[in-house]
Amino acid sequence: MSRFENLIAAIDGSGPTEQMVHTLLSLPAFAQCHVTLLHAVPSQTSAEEMRAAWQKGQELLAQTLQTFPPRPGLKISTQLVEGDPKVVVLQVAESLPNPLIVMGSRGRNRIMAILQNSVSQYVFQLASCPMLLVKDDAYVKYPSHVMVALNNSPAAQAAFATALDLISGIQGAQIFLASVQLDADNPGRDEALDRAIDILKNRQIGHQVLTAVGDPGTEIVRLAAESNADLLVMGSPDRRPTIARSIPDLDRLLGRSISDYVRVHIGCPVLMVRSVQDSD
Repeated sequence: MSRFENLIAAIDGSGPTEQMVHTLLSLPAFAQCHVTLLHAVPSQTSAEEMRAAWQKGQELLAQTLQTFPPRPGLKISTQLVEGDPKVVVLQVAESLPNPLIVMGSRGRNRIMAILQNSVSQYVFQLASCPMLLVKDDAYVKYPSHVMVALNNSPAAQAAFATALDLISGIQGAQIFLASVQLDADNPGRDEALDRAIDILKNRQIGHQVLTAVGDPGTEIVRLAAESNADLLVMGSPDRRPTIARSIPDLDRLLGRSISDYVRVHIGCPVLMVRSVQDSD
């Protein structure tokens, strides 16, 4: 079964999100996926305002749908749902097998994301499926050069496996393996990096190894920029337990989260991947 069986695009009128969906559909890995164009209409204070918001949502989905010309095998549908956008996206994702969420992100820092009720930040912390974030100022490119942030964690291993599936069938695709060491004096042997290199060699996939020493979040962002990566794939175990959905996770959001730092500062689209161990 395909890893990318259902693609859920949260449509809010932002161009980069739609561009990313079009780009993904041009990849062999997404040839058989079903696309759901999703727009949530928040509850309004009056019936008249609700009708206006509903009509605006219908028009937005219709305009977006028209940008996808008919083609053999393309399965695409629209969903217009009343409710809190961040809750709606999660509910739809949980109802579909093997989903991938694609959302826009304004790249707010952590405290601003809390105060301004960021939809992408909320979904990012609660989603158990992969989530592809596209910042408003991101330049969406065909992902023939994909960077993977690699370490020994289960989430990073899941990210590497996802990247392999993502570039499957792309001629000349390359994977950049980014390995960041915290301590220059005790580098040690990176077994995860060695395993990844062996797999890429066996599959005859082009690759480069990018190494750095320092803060992982800062170095991952720097390596992605310097390598001109089209897409970053990284594991993200930072997931809020379901029981705490209604509670602001201030300790985590105000603390040092590598994936949250990358989410805010990365220049290219970033695909955050969970592992089975990250499920609650």
